Formats: sequence, C-alpha cells, structure tokens
Amino acid sequence: MKITAVESFTVKLDEQANAQDHRYTTLGMTRIRTDEGITGYGFRTTDEEVLRSRVRPRLIGSNPLNIMEHMNSGALAGCATVENALWDIAGKAAGLPIRNLLGSASERIPYYLTCVWPGNTDQSHLTIEEQADQIALYHAMGHTRFKIRGWRPDPMDDVRVFEAVRKKCGSRDKIELMIDRTAHLPGWVWTYEQALEVARGLEAVDATWLEEPFARDDIASYRRLASEVDIPITGGEFSNDLTVFRDYLSGSAVDIIQPDVFISGGIWATRKVAVLAEAFGKPCVLHGTNGPDLAASLQVASTIQSCRMMEFALIFPPLTPEEMWEPLNRILKYPTLYKLKDGYIELPTAPGLGIELDEEAIEALRVNR
Repeated sequence: MKITAVESFTVKLDEQANAQDHRYTTLGMTRIRTDEGITGYGFRTTDEEVLRSRVRPRLIGSNPLNIMEHMNSGALAGCATVENALWDIAGKAAGLPIRNLLGSASERIPYYLTCVWPGNTDQSHLTIEEQADQIALYHAMGHTRFKIRGWRPDPMDDVRVFEAVRKKCGSRDKIELMIDRTAHLPGWVWTYEQALEVARGLEAVDATWLEEPFARDDIASYRRLASEVDIPITGGEFSNDLTVFRDYLSGSAVDIIQPDVFISGGIWATRKVAVLAEAFGKPCVLHGTNGPDLAASLQVASTIQSCRMMEFALIFPPLTPEEMWEPLNRILKYPTLYKLKDGYIELPTAPGLGIELDEEAIEALRVNR
C-alpha cells in the first residue's frame, strides 16, 4: 500500500451559524489517500506549509503502515492529526478499531463533562445557584461526572458551586465533581494560599481532583500542594515533550498526569506517557476534547488501564452534547456521533478511529478545495 495524497481542509456544516453558536458548525479535517482505496482521517486541519514542505515529501509514495518510521523521520513532528490519519488507515486495513491493534477489546469507558458557561470568562454573570442548577439538570439527564473552570474572582465561589451541587444531587457515588484552574489561562494565577484553600474546600465536598492550580512551569508549587493535601492534583495537558512529563512525575508534582493526544504528538506519543506514568506508579487520565477529534483519545484511552474516564470538553450549557454534535450528522453514515448512556460512552466499533463518513457529503460541504 502506498500513500497517494495528503490534504487538509474545512467543511462548513451550517451556513446560518454565527460566532455564538457553540455547536459543531465547522470541522477541520486532514485526509490521507492510498492506492488501495483506503482513506484515513484526522479531525483537525494541518498547516498547508507544513504539509507542503515536510509531510508530503516524506509520506507520498511510502507505506502508511510504517508509522514508527514516519515518526522517526520527523515527518509527523507537530502533526498529531496526520499521525491519527495513519492509524485510521492501519485500523481500516486490518478491519479493526485502533484500540484492538493496541491490545484493548474494551467496549465502553466512563466519561465526564467539562462545562464552560458562555459569556464573561470569570463566570460572575452567573450566580452560584444558577451554575449548580444547570449541573443538576445535566445530572438528571444521566450524566454523572462534571468539571468546571475555577475562574471566579473569589476562588472559593467555585467550591461553593459544588457545595450547592452536593445538596441538589447527592454524594460522590451519585455525582463526581472536579475543578480545573487551567493554570495561567484566566489571565492571573492563584497564590499558593488560594490554591491550598480551594484544595481544602474541595476535600470538604469530596471532589475528585484539582487540575492545574498553578502556572505550568511552577513545579515546586505543584509538588508542595500535592504533598500537603489529600485531593489529587493533576496536570500535564500542555506538553509535547516526554521530558516534561518525566519531570512532573519524577518530582511528584502531580498525582495524575493528563496528556492530550493532539498536543502530545498523537496516539503513540500518548501511549509513551502512559507507560512512563505506570513506571512512576501514577494514573494517566487523558485530557479530552469533543466532537470527532475525541475519537483518537477514546481509542488510546481504552488501552490505558489507569485511565478510568474520558473528558468531553467543552460543553456549553444549556446545550447537551448531542445538540452540539447535531450538525455533524450531515457527514456521518449513522444517526449520531457517540452514544452516551448511564455515565459511559460506547466506544465506536468501526475500523480505525471508528468515525464512518459520507465522502460525498464532505466534498459538497468543503470550504477550501
């Protein structure tokens, strides 16, 4: 089998959508074609200059199944979407989901929703009770695990949201709760004292973890907090360098490491982080996305024994996941992107990444040709 073409483009799924529409109204895609009629997809765009100067010269005419060779050549550096497409081809050639190629026969995995409220980034336009009510509404729909951003000016207000959720929805066996500070992304970082207060508050409401409480290079503060509190401290989604994951793990800076399949470099790079975490006795619970590009994360997550749940990020209340995915139905061969039930996602069973696409619909909706 030989690669004949590598291209990247966008499809527009809803002509009427505007910037405030948080549904999947556009979708970036990277596509690899072969001379045997097998086509692989990655569900983000790849920079055209990178494709022209580095990817196409090394991949076209080569065997798509030589994924390790392509990685070692440098062709896939910073191109996780291209790597995903190669794995998609490998699975389709074998007639198996990628997870089966990597040794997993799992049929489902627990998930959690990362809820982000549209509007002001500090969420102060919503009352604590309003946020708690919306989480309770999702819980009543059957979703059982939730994470929110810790962006409020008073960090303890985010803990108070969870205090209200506990009153509405019950204990941890009914609903799991997590906070993601997202390091420096709010525009300011917590002091150590603030992080410690939040961690203690989360322990009081039996939260599952506190994510990225400090700037990402402040490993000393991560280590100190992790040693002083019982709630797990997590991080690592930003890195594409195995040595950074090593430093987090060897320095006991986090209790759970969280690589992102796209940022880390792809499916195989994420597996390497998971093996490293296992060597240090730490769980590896992947940072997630949403939409079709979550497919790669689902495939690799099911091969990591310590990855006990998968993130759906981002969910924008009051939209449900299914409402966000609805425009994607125009390019799918089946009714909905994923099946969520009782806190679990049913893993796709189709070969490769498991997303079966309508090629004619894709061509009709392409923006750049």
